[in-house]
Amino acid sequence: RQLESELELSQVIQRAVLPQRVPSIAGFDIAAFSRPAQIVSGDYFDFLQFKDGTHGIVVADVSGHGVSAGMLVTSLQMAFHTLAPETNSPAAVLERINHIYIHNINFSTFVTVFFASLDPKTKMLSYANAGHNPPLIYRPSTNEMIWLKPTGAAVGLMEYFNVRPASVQLMVGDIVILYTDGITEAIPP
Repeated sequence: RQLESELELSQVIQRAVLPQRVPSIAGFDIAAFSRPAQIVSGDYFDFLQFKDGTHGIVVADVSGHGVSAGMLVTSLQMAFHTLAPETNSPAAVLERINHIYIHNINFSTFVTVFFASLDPKTKMLSYANAGHNPPLIYRPSTNEMIWLKPTGAAVGLMEYFNVRPASVQLMVGDIVILYTDGITEAIPP
């Protein structure tokens, strides 16, 4: 009963770490959904603000499942909320988080992360993708699909972490889909 109670408390804490509502960004419709496969998961998404006022969007997946992955999600959330407001660069935040994880987490794990800065005025999406599933942009005006492939390795794998910044110009009507491997693993081969 005690273990069950602690798992339920872990689930409550993890839900509290995720945003309770999506931001209102002029010119954009935003929706978010999360349903863990187990009581506690290693999936994380969030909405932040960068130093220059642009909107930060993060989707991450801690390797593994259960309470240990959920604990790392909590530390990841704290790191993003601490570091993002100090810079304008998704890549700089990921490099700093990698440094923290490499030097402070004493077991082997890694985190895939897609972290972007959205400027609603220019409709520019600047991002760094640290080994995460590539987000998809569907552009109805040209019936084009654009995959935002990884620009570096996952966080926590190597000391000399280098994730390249990239950007894409969003057009009116574009649909951007961010997801974790929970989606791809749920689809039968």
